[in-house]
Amino acid sequence: MPDMLKMEASFRPCQWLNRISRPSVLVVLIVLYLVFVLLLFPALGGGSGAVPLDLMFSYSPGQAYSMIGAYGPEVRHSYAISAMTLDVAYPLTYSLLFSVWLTLLLKSNSRIACVIRMLPFVILIFDLLENSGIVAMLVNYPQRLEMIATATSAATSLKWVFAATVIILTLGISLYRLVGILLRRLKRNESQKLT
Repeated sequence: MPDMLKMEASFRPCQWLNRISRPSVLVVLIVLYLVFVLLLFPALGGGSGAVPLDLMFSYSPGQAYSMIGAYGPEVRHSYAISAMTLDVAYPLTYSLLFSVWLTLLLKSNSRIACVIRMLPFVILIFDLLENSGIVAMLVNYPQRLEMIATATSAATSLKWVFAATVIILTLGISLYRLVGILLRRLKRNESQKLT
């Protein structure tokens, strides 16, 4: 098994990530992420005060339909449009952001490093499944799609579990790298003082 972990990653998406991962690409993705979070999503919310289903960790079909009913026709329409447009581009943006960040942090081309770099795209998959379910519930309201609501809640929960995992991994590896840099500088400064 250890030999398997040391083998070069031949998974093509990881090779693609290696090619595109540059600090400048990371900065562009951070700016795009901030545009979504600070400008686009607040503007789309329009002060309705409605909590989107995709910001919850989980919900029952009853809770989902209670919230969807409370949204009203205009908010339901706006939410459906957002889920099919902005909320497709947004998860693609943050998935790329975290994958590029992890690629810059993990210099190894091992299979395990490749798997870690690809984890943000698991979030993307669950986010897109969640969006599909939410749109189905919104456009078919007042018809209740109980199985879709249950599956959508599961996708939402899995999205958040993987998001937390990726954030913790990314911040943990970043902190580890930062501590390593600081320790090397400290050793270099001490050795310069001795000479």
